[in-house]
Amino acid sequence: MAVAKLDKTAPSVDGWPEPEPLGEELPPVPPFDAGLLPASVRPMVEDVTDRMQTPPDFAAVVSIATLAGLCGRRALMQPKERDSSWIVVPNLWGGIVAGPGMMKSPLVSIVTAPARALEADWRAEYADAQREYEAAQERAELDLAVWREQYKRAAKNKKKGDAPVKPQLDVSEPSQRRLIAVDATPEKLHELLAANPAGIFVLWDELSGWLAGLERQGRESERAFYLACWSGDTPHSIDRIGRGSIHVEHCCVSLFGGIQPARLRAYLADALRDGPSNDGLIQRFQMLVWPDSKPDWKYRDRAPNAGAMQAAENIYRRIAEMSAEKPFRLKFTPDAQALFVAWLTDLEARLRADDTSPFMQAHLSKYRKLMPALGLLFSLADSSLESVGLRHAQQAADWCEYLAHHARRVYASRISPERLAAISLARRLTKGWKRDSGTFTIREVYSNDWSGLATPDEARAAVRVLEDAGWVRPEKPKSDAGRPSEIHAINPKIGGAHVGN
Repeated sequence: MAVAKLDKTAPSVDGWPEPEPLGEELPPVPPFDAGLLPASVRPMVEDVTDRMQTPPDFAAVVSIATLAGLCGRRALMQPKERDSSWIVVPNLWGGIVAGPGMMKSPLVSIVTAPARALEADWRAEYADAQREYEAAQERAELDLAVWREQYKRAAKNKKKGDAPVKPQLDVSEPSQRRLIAVDATPEKLHELLAANPAGIFVLWDELSGWLAGLERQGRESERAFYLACWSGDTPHSIDRIGRGSIHVEHCCVSLFGGIQPARLRAYLADALRDGPSNDGLIQRFQMLVWPDSKPDWKYRDRAPNAGAMQAAENIYRRIAEMSAEKPFRLKFTPDAQALFVAWLTDLEARLRADDTSPFMQAHLSKYRKLMPALGLLFSLADSSLESVGLRHAQQAADWCEYLAHHARRVYASRISPERLAAISLARRLTKGWKRDSGTFTIREVYSNDWSGLATPDEARAAVRVLEDAGWVRPEKPKSDAGRPSEIHAINPKIGGAHVGN
């Protein structure tokens, strides 16, 4: 609920104004409903959630992102009944927004473990094939050496017709199948895509580093490459001196990682300003979730549900073994098609509504791909390989509504770095920092090396925000030494003040 702005110019009895609230409340997000998940992966999500005592949203979104990463171009979706020109590739981008120590990385590792097991088997198969190839090469070299000697003797005796046929290597060099890449450079990722036409699932331990890197000057080509990889159907070539050209006909990348709220806010404050960086990169993260922390943590120590993990691995293996050369092509059943038409009609109306922010419009516009992609993935996960039925289409539509709440929370968190630092300092004041003395200095703020407040300039900028909101005011020192603005008195009324999120 919005808090009415108070008139800080009207002093109270003791001369202090009522402190204004800082920032805005983050919009609420609904609790995760296990019914959103395909039946085949639901037991794994519930098992991991209980053992790790994390919000169910975490394991749920990782499991769906893994389905997307393994599917890639192995199956395609035609959302419209008759228009075959619109084809959706079900690769998706997503992430978990949570503070440090919230088990993001361990959880991603556990949920993707069945996919990693499959890739480990592929590595073993490749190692065997490589050894066989190298052995065949050695045999061919020996045969070729023998042939050369025989050829020389035949030539010397002028009996070339007696020389044997030149041996040929009859074993082709194997290629390594890949599913997952971790923190891959664009050049390496491009090579992997050239050898794996179905696509690659890219995991980033910390998305903020990757996002910040793409903002740097000189990284424009890398940014364009990743933007092309989101659609799953865009060609891309890289030319390198001495290495020739590598062409990928269909760049297809699913991408997932974790990010801390403070770093997301700082990124959004810069990236969503009008300019070249506001190109829709962040809006491509449709599977971005920011749930409330789990309030009722309980100690858990039990063996994993082996049956649930095996069931997930079976699903992952079946999808990953499908061919990208002859991908499945699914359509909606008639009743699911009717639901999609109604859903898309409602989405287009929302995109054109005056009360939808430009950022949310850009984000929701990507749901044209998200909904049919999710329907396809849910259908594949539950072993329906012919069409997407009403149940899976409804799940996909419900996911879109669920994710839209999280998107609103993400964009509502967009505030300037100095205001974010002011909120951080305000929280410390409400918890009692320097309240015994009633004053503090700028030096005392930045000497603590707090995030966003670690330099004199950062500390002064945050304090100016608090001054404007009536939380503090400059105080003249008792002596003439020093600068008056470097000492600030604390409003004694801030004990019950609203800080914001």
